[in-house]
Amino acid sequence: MVIALTLLACDKAEDPAVTPASELDAEELLVRASLDLRGVRPTTAELDRVSADPSAYDALVDEFLADPRFEDRATDLFAEVFLTRTETFNVRFDGFDLTGISYYDMLRAVGEEAPRIVAHTAADDLPITEIVTGDWTMADPTTARLWPVDYPAGTSGWQQVRWTDGRPPAGVLAANSFYWRYPSTDSNANRKRANQISRILLCHDYLTRPIDFDRNVNLLDSEAIDDALHTNPGCIACHASLDPLAAYLFGFWTYEFTASEVSNYHPARERQWQDYLGTSPAYYGQPGSDLSDLGWQIAADERFPQCLVEHVTEGLLRRDVGVDDADRLTEHREALISSGLKLKPVFASVVRSPEYKAAGAPKMATTDLLADQVEDLTGFRWLGMDGRDLLRTDQQGFQTLGGGADGVFVTRAASAPNATILLVQERLAEGAAAYVVEHDVLEPSSARLFTAIDFTETTETDRDAMVAQVQALHRRIFGHQVDADSAEVEANLGLWDELYALDHDTTTAWSGVLTALLRDPDFLLY
Repeated sequence: MVIALTLLACDKAEDPAVTPASELDAEELLVRASLDLRGVRPTTAELDRVSADPSAYDALVDEFLADPRFEDRATDLFAEVFLTRTETFNVRFDGFDLTGISYYDMLRAVGEEAPRIVAHTAADDLPITEIVTGDWTMADPTTARLWPVDYPAGTSGWQQVRWTDGRPPAGVLAANSFYWRYPSTDSNANRKRANQISRILLCHDYLTRPIDFDRNVNLLDSEAIDDALHTNPGCIACHASLDPLAAYLFGFWTYEFTASEVSNYHPARERQWQDYLGTSPAYYGQPGSDLSDLGWQIAADERFPQCLVEHVTEGLLRRDVGVDDADRLTEHREALISSGLKLKPVFASVVRSPEYKAAGAPKMATTDLLADQVEDLTGFRWLGMDGRDLLRTDQQGFQTLGGGADGVFVTRAASAPNATILLVQERLAEGAAAYVVEHDVLEPSSARLFTAIDFTETTETDRDAMVAQVQALHRRIFGHQVDADSAEVEANLGLWDELYALDHDTTTAWSGVLTALLRDPDFLLY
């Protein structure tokens, strides 16, 4: 039944062209916005505010955007753009001092650097030009051990820091994580990196362009290929702009994958484009010298703000934008420009748009979002024996099985449930339910979910308390109120009675009921 309901719900989500007949109600909309902007479901007090006054939604959105958790959610969104969260960096880690650092924590921290630069720019209300011109990066205690940065002593968590190896100020263009994620071969000569810069910052992927290519070119002959790149019209169409862009990146050229090679910038190698490309640095005909020049050239390109608007819109709507979205994208772009090129107003514009508020097209939670909301509700994190978050790793966990992206082999999160996603949700629900029931039994004064009972009640001894507890669970987990005599309450108490009859253990019965709620399609889809 759960699978059938889930697939039925997602039939509506798979076609973004469907025009919904109505908007979400105030509570459903608040749940969606809170998950997207903070990674958690709204509190009962927040739900009560919007229930009493639906116009309070706008004020609550502003509060969500000011929440410290917004930066984490923006990082998740842009991680799907940069694709730097991966477990397959082509780097030799034996030269790093990793004492006390788990391999998983290191990979996770490295992968977050570049998207967190964008997220911090948004959260701190900095102009988007900082993304490509800033003289800083983001580091945590782990990456501070790996890279030459001035991480402040006595602090913890992610901090804005500066490089100490003399690299040009260029924001994400100078981020180590980008170059670790996108290595280059001698023959490729930074072209792959240049294309990724174009894809991420300009929304222009050279690999999607149609090519009229001369099939007579011998692709096994390196000299013939090099000649074609400079003389064949089919090649020149792309390489005339791609190669000069690649020429900016040789300060990150490495000869081996040792710690010092991959962690430091190499200004002495900046002009090696002469050997590998034969093309000097330029940005669509505008000559330049180093990464700093490239950053300012991108910042001045009108495609850059438009691309960021598209990324935010697609990340919040969980679908690609198209021609039909042109007018709305213009509105979001105006929000960016009128704010002084700040990204936070773009997030606000999107979550206040009719497309975002539309009913009939639910989105599916990513593994990151699923992990965060479950932890907020129950305190439970699904950890492996070495402390890895099993929803955020594939080496020991279930990231892609749960619908997530690994940044290399799976580059987009799933948009509809499948068998493995439902199995992962089931196991997560079981673990979280057992954990929070045990917690609330042992520490009733700080109970997370079970606030209306003390686990001595049954439906025969105190049905009113049982009903109130089921109502509270629905309110906290799904964001809506259910009547005491509703079908939902009757079904949940019926399940409780069946489970209690097995061994007369109230905690086991409540754990089973909560497991069913956390497996509900309305928890996965929002």
